[in-house]
Amino acid sequence: MFYPSNRKYIIIFVLLISSFCKSQNFYKNRALYVDNFATILGSNHLENELLEFSKNHKINTLILYDLNKIHKRFHLGDSTKNHLLAKFIKKAKVNFNIAKISASGESGSFFLEAIHPYNLSRKESVERFDIYNLEYEYWNEKESLQEGYYCNEYLKKAQLNCNRKNSFKYFIASLFVMKNLSKEIDNSIEIEAYIGNFNNEEVKEISEHVDRLLLHDYVKDTNRNFIYIKERLNLLSQINSKIKISILYSSEMKFMGNWFANHKMHEAEIKFFKQLEKDNISLKEHLNFDGFSYYNYGYLSYVEKLRKIK
Repeated sequence: MFYPSNRKYIIIFVLLISSFCKSQNFYKNRALYVDNFATILGSNHLENELLEFSKNHKINTLILYDLNKIHKRFHLGDSTKNHLLAKFIKKAKVNFNIAKISASGESGSFFLEAIHPYNLSRKESVERFDIYNLEYEYWNEKESLQEGYYCNEYLKKAQLNCNRKNSFKYFIASLFVMKNLSKEIDNSIEIEAYIGNFNNEEVKEISEHVDRLLLHDYVKDTNRNFIYIKERLNLLSQINSKIKISILYSSEMKFMGNWFANHKMHEAEIKFFKQLEKDNISLKEHLNFDGFSYYNYGYLSYVEKLRKIK
């Protein structure tokens, strides 16, 4: 039974619960990069080990590496040969609470030749990729210059001079291809990109082609997790875009590996937003935070074993 004198306390309680729920939404989504997936696929034991790990850590998106290696093993667009991948994706979603599977690639041509044909070949949407993920570090000038990986593998083949400017053009061209491919399938395909360093003009153009950005926050000291990406977050807040932003942590030992050997994911997530609220709470209003992403399964499972030993 409610009494008039208690109404103000009921209102305060409701507001507090609402505020808490809103805060939780900032880090409820978790994505995990899966390395060595070519070795995992087809092994029931290794697949289940990965999926159990993901379920136990409340990971709802898997970003799959090694799809180029799998494509060499069997053509991903051939429905008579790609059943292993389809079976894994369906199992992940149906049996292990994985909401989305993301396909990672370095160029638009890979999505055109392999990933998109795979999606078109599968009749059931539960067997398809939900996200096309671009991982191409155009800001890495060393790799974009002469004799660098991107120069030799992509820029020269596209008859482009090897420099950061053309590497960025290649990055945008890939996103353009991926975005157009996503419109050809009846279920919604999201476009996301891993991103490191960028300037204001670059991120404005990038935001026109993506639904989500995975913003790398590669530090060793968790007290610097917010400070390290503060400037880039401010740039993102100025472009008036609704793109989702996922904070990307690395569990490599040179970054947060030692920290994760002694702490759990949610501790890092809560710590980040406490730092954000203390420094610049207005960013929460101007940015569409969409949780956290983790690089990668191999490192993260290793440091967890270290934590259990301790």
